[in-house]
Amino acid sequence: MPANHHQRLAPERPPRHDQQPLGARTVWMKKKYAVNLEGERRHAVVARLDDETRVRVDEGDLVPVDHHPVFEGKAISIRHGRKLYLIHITGLDNQGGMVATINGRPANLQVMDELKAQALDTGPEAANGGTITAGIPGLVLDVKAEVGQRVQKGDPVIVVEAMKMQNELAATIAGTVTDIPVETGQTVNPGDVLVVIEADPED
Repeated sequence: MPANHHQRLAPERPPRHDQQPLGARTVWMKKKYAVNLEGERRHAVVARLDDETRVRVDEGDLVPVDHHPVFEGKAISIRHGRKLYLIHITGLDNQGGMVATINGRPANLQVMDELKAQALDTGPEAANGGTITAGIPGLVLDVKAEVGQRVQKGDPVIVVEAMKMQNELAATIAGTVTDIPVETGQTVNPGDVLVVIEADPED
């Protein structure tokens, strides 16, 4: 009989919290985003569980990230792997993008739900560029246009508060407002359609 027959086997240790595979806990919430940075399309998966967040960019690995608001909520600090990013949102553009600085350098950033991005890329609104979408979570403060109203390019059509700033978004084309699927006081998320404008017919 082996000498260690009566020895108790040490219990198997569970994996450390930071080594536990994503599939080991079924309560992770995943969401896919399309990210446009300076005109370049990237794809991201964000997985959340309680206070933990992991992000995959394109075909990379899921990497833990730390993020928290700074400067009274007007900026966000994100640590992704060994890299630290300070993103300061200075305003919104008319295509649902954010006018921002990333580590002090100006950038145009757009984040939206992957499915909404595909719909906008292939839908009829994509052809005339008349769809105004939300770039980041915000609150609709004022709707300045009405369905059926004719607007000129540059006319203010909606006001959205985001990152503690009021952003007046203007018509990107001349045409007729055909849809306003939001109302004052409504919370909006990245990619949500705010105003749809049908372009004037060509002469």
